[in-house]
Amino acid sequence: MERILRTHAHRPRTGQARPGSCVPDAAPDPTTASRQSARRRRGGQSLVEFAVVLPVFLLILAGIFDFGLGLYSQMTVINAAREGARLGVVDPGNVSAIDARVQAMTAGLDQSQLTTTVSCLRPSGSSFVACSSPQWQSGDAVVVKVVYDYKMLWPLALGNHLDLSSTVQMRIE
Repeated sequence: MERILRTHAHRPRTGQARPGSCVPDAAPDPTTASRQSARRRRGGQSLVEFAVVLPVFLLILAGIFDFGLGLYSQMTVINAAREGARLGVVDPGNVSAIDARVQAMTAGLDQSQLTTTVSCLRPSGSSFVACSSPQWQSGDAVVVKVVYDYKMLWPLALGNHLDLSSTVQMRIE
């Protein structure tokens, strides 16, 4: 009589009927069960890693977003001060027009957090002093200072607000 050897490759999977039988195999295959268990452990490990990395990723993303908005606000303040000083050189003494120009240039910012100061300086030797009567003459300097209190969206290490400011000084020709 010839002996038939069955190897692992010919063994039916768990739940399948053996050849020539209609009854499913009742004994589970130990290698299949260990593979499924290993897959479950790997899936759980991935979930734990995701749970650890997600908050750090979101924190970095929020910081990048807030930094970008702060940088935009700083550039807007610098540009508004420059535009206000330029208008002060072209139209000396018209403080309300300078203030209106600064307000128009900072339309994307919270106007309640914005302060504009316009002053006149006169050269005196090697420095400048406050203008006395008559103000806004040729050779005087127009100084426009814009201060903005930027409220951070996600206050982290820097606190909850930043004081952004720009001072521009131009001489009246």
